Amino acid sequence: MSTPDVRSLYGGTPIWSRLRMYRNPVRMAVSSGVWASAWYLFSYLIVGTALFGAVVPITLTSAALVIIWAGLPLLIGAAYFIRGCVVMERGRARVLVPEGLPALEPMDAAEGFFANLKAAWRNRVTLRGLAHFTLLYVPLLALSAVVFAVWLAFLALITVPIWYRYLPYDFDGQRIHGMAWGYFPHGPHGKDAVGFWIGSDLSAAVAAVVALVLFLAWNYVLVATARVHATAMRAVISGTGDPLAPARRVLESPGPLSAASRASASPTQT
Repeated sequence: MSTPDVRSLYGGTPIWSRLRMYRNPVRMAVSSGVWASAWYLFSYLIVGTALFGAVVPITLTSAALVIIWAGLPLLIGAAYFIRGCVVMERGRARVLVPEGLPALEPMDAAEGFFANLKAAWRNRVTLRGLAHFTLLYVPLLALSAVVFAVWLAFLALITVPIWYRYLPYDFDGQRIHGMAWGYFPHGPHGKDAVGFWIGSDLSAAVAAVVALVLFLAWNYVLVATARVHATAMRAVISGTGDPLAPARRVLESPGPLSAASRASASPTQT
């Protein structure tokens, strides 16, 4: 019988069942976490940009129209739109954390227009979601773009023996086929040449081996970056919520505590 993990019950570090760091780099390369991380970072370049492009103008327009009161209902709509974006990102994060992220903090119930407006914008999900889609967009985008681009480049260079011979280079009017790793202003054997020239099967094989080693090492950077993203998403949706919820989950889970709780809750037979 499995028991719940204390860290997940009390809001600690999530259990990285998919984003595990294996000591064996080959095992790491074929794990689902590497490829899930690559897909997640690549999709963030598209989805994250789309959400940034939607959240920023909607929020700014709503805030600007407050001066003529028309922005007040729009601000409520903007808060719920941000919450919807958080729900979508939470679902997208399941590719990294299949065991799920913490539940969203519910929106506080309120009566009246201004009470609803205040509740919508005092909600942690709204405020943290706005920060996530605006303030964190640029650093997360830059990090994702660099890490994914380098990972994809290493992956492509593993196959360099297949296609290096089809790359044309013009040096001082002379066309040579190959690939340059470095600076070759006057050809692979010319003056001021710095780097490694891939112009034969042997040099291509050496380059492929180097790329493979770098690819195996960079997988750890890729998964670590995905963990940063998942942690940022977790920070957005985490809230204090019900302070007794963790204790209730412990009592309701299978085990001696749940049995004791049910026994104490049942009326005493006389």
